[in-house]
Amino acid sequence: MENSTKKKRVDETQPFVKKENEMPRRIFTKKMVGLGIFSSLVAVSTAQLVSAWLDGGFHQREDLADALKVLVKTYGNTRPYPHKFNDALVKALLRNLDFAVRHGLEKEWADHEADVLGAVFERHINPAIKKTGRKDFFLWGIFERTSCSYQLYEHIDVKDGERTFPCPYKPILEEIQKGLGTYKITWNDVCEKWCRLRWEAFARKAGGVKFKVEPGETCRVYTL
Repeated sequence: MENSTKKKRVDETQPFVKKENEMPRRIFTKKMVGLGIFSSLVAVSTAQLVSAWLDGGFHQREDLADALKVLVKTYGNTRPYPHKFNDALVKALLRNLDFAVRHGLEKEWADHEADVLGAVFERHINPAIKKTGRKDFFLWGIFERTSCSYQLYEHIDVKDGERTFPCPYKPILEEIQKGLGTYKITWNDVCEKWCRLRWEAFARKAGGVKFKVEPGETCRVYTL
């Protein structure tokens, strides 16, 4: 009975997988052209993520149980404040920024970040902007396309030429200062000496894209 149940479950997934794999190339091409270059890239990325669920690449990962345990432990930690998935990352960035600001090295730190990670912008984002004229590629590259962002921000609201997201730094910085009071940086330092400097450094790698930042508890970044 157990074997037949397993067999049935496998068979139930086959029609969907088969249809995806057997889509005629001509129809697929028409769909991609209709979406446009930028939308196509997003669609391909999304399709790759979805296929991980279908082919077992996600749910058969052996480390999922540990990941979920950590998530439960993290969100169960509510003292002295409710912890979130990005807690350690935000604290590390704040700690490094505090060091950089104390020594007047915030620009060098932002430039170094772009130097070691900016190859993607030089090889892919900049050429895409030149070819299409769509500056939104720059925002796509620094926000929803990279795990460096979606592991930092709880959510990213996407509009053409604009991204908005909740600031992850302000609440944790306030808690640190309230409990320890050991940092010299302010929330404004985070906005101006980390976020803005870092994005400006990546913008240069992307061919000098101009953008504006409206900082706040909900931050807004948009191209000009």
